[in-house]
Amino acid sequence: MRKERLSQGEIFDVCIIGSGAAGGVMAKELCEGGAKVVMLEAGREVNPVELLSHKWPYELPYRGLRGEKQATFYQGDISKSIAYADSDDVGVDRVRILGGRTMHWNAVTLRYAARDFKEWSTQGVEEDWPLTYEELEPYYDRIEQIIGVCGNDDHLEILPAGKHYLPPIPWRCSEHILKRATTAMGIPLIAVRKAVLTRPYDKRPPCHYCGHCMDGCDVASIFSTPDCLLPKARVTGNFTLRENALAREILVDNEGLPQAVSFVDTATRTEQQVKAGIIVVCCSTVESARLLLNSRSPRHPGGLANSSGVVGHYLHGHLGNSVSMYLDELQGKKPFNQDGATDHVYIPRYNHLSGKSNVAGGWGMQINYQSYMFPQNAHRVPGYGASFKQQVRKMQPGYLQMGSFAKVTAHQQNCVTVDPGRLDANGIPTPVVHFRFSDNDRVLWQAANQSMLEMLSHLKGRVFPSLGKAPSGFASHEVGTIRMGKYPRTSVLNSYCQARDVKNLFVTDGSCFTTSSEKNPTLTIMALSMRAADYIKDQRRKGEL
Repeated sequence: MRKERLSQGEIFDVCIIGSGAAGGVMAKELCEGGAKVVMLEAGREVNPVELLSHKWPYELPYRGLRGEKQATFYQGDISKSIAYADSDDVGVDRVRILGGRTMHWNAVTLRYAARDFKEWSTQGVEEDWPLTYEELEPYYDRIEQIIGVCGNDDHLEILPAGKHYLPPIPWRCSEHILKRATTAMGIPLIAVRKAVLTRPYDKRPPCHYCGHCMDGCDVASIFSTPDCLLPKARVTGNFTLRENALAREILVDNEGLPQAVSFVDTATRTEQQVKAGIIVVCCSTVESARLLLNSRSPRHPGGLANSSGVVGHYLHGHLGNSVSMYLDELQGKKPFNQDGATDHVYIPRYNHLSGKSNVAGGWGMQINYQSYMFPQNAHRVPGYGASFKQQVRKMQPGYLQMGSFAKVTAHQQNCVTVDPGRLDANGIPTPVVHFRFSDNDRVLWQAANQSMLEMLSHLKGRVFPSLGKAPSGFASHEVGTIRMGKYPRTSVLNSYCQARDVKNLFVTDGSCFTTSSEKNPTLTIMALSMRAADYIKDQRRKGEL
């Protein structure tokens, strides 16, 4: 992708802010629908040759312990321009690069279940979404076909399946051993569903199981928007990309409708504008809220589309923990390639199978999502010298890692604000996160921890829990700050991700979620974006937008 100049005075049909999963879907669909689209991305493209994914730790300046492989994902001052106040142990992992977090993810792609859209109806908590699984199902199908997802239909109500899966990733030895325990306990263990290719697909090669997931995929076997969606947008002739364009504010006309985006060229530190008839915000949960709150005007004194006062509120995501084990059965075996594609198997939510519970929500478990490149036990085994190294090597073939990802409930008081007195390197007020886990969250966290330990107690080996004393979040899965909903007083968007206050504004990243489940949000973000894109195309045909 090349950096493109904007013609002075040019007016686009649509301006998309952000190039992650939501922005990529919007760009492809709207360009193919005939709209002239400009995309603003705050970062720059990283060429595949710049990725350090295949570098061994000993080839890196700090042996990989200071994040050298992922440094290019955090351009500018993105890592520093955020604050936390009156907050529990949570972190927001914002990245700045063309492709957003699709350049930096484990690619687990799970559908929400029908019940996940109806938390009030099924469990008496939070609110129901303004749409159903049945309405979103065809968009899940379309997205899975476009990006390429491997896995199986496991016939589980809690984890609906698609119709077009690629063959699943082969299981490791430790995962087959874990299967014995989960089967005895009546807990499902299934092949993971990931946006990772297991055979050639859409002119992309299959995964070669190097084990460097999360560090960028230089062969495009893992889905990313620069590899899979933006080329489809560009081939239409309707797409313009503007890199290093950090959105400062959405500007409105005399009627209060968005008409332009003011952005800072982070390379030249100059402020510029781009005009468009429709604005689509896809900056990620915290950054999207920040942009709308910073977009104040006489018509929108509390921030754009914020007459309800809800923008920034209902921040939530995932809480989680992990446990590592070294299986006796595999220790001392000759070295063999276990790198794979990180997660190969998945434990779907199962706590609901026991019937009525005093806790809302549940958890799923991702297995072996940490790379085998680093012998994790080296930090935990006592000793020094040759005997220490021998022990680490002996244990390593038996490595089994398990992590829980649990639901966090959405509450009004958990929010993102902006601090006008704290500016980033480009002079824009920075976000401040205020978050406290609820009693339900803490009970769920303890139950998930106990479940992991109980599961591993059925196996023989040495367990290394790292559970901590309290929950933490959000596992890069934060959602909810510009939520859709049935009720205008508690939501900002309708079911098509369209702002109620201003009809030509849409928000389709994770901030639009009404509630979250235990499942990774990216596939649902993409399905919602495609549904919103169809709505925009239909409204444009009718002359309503």
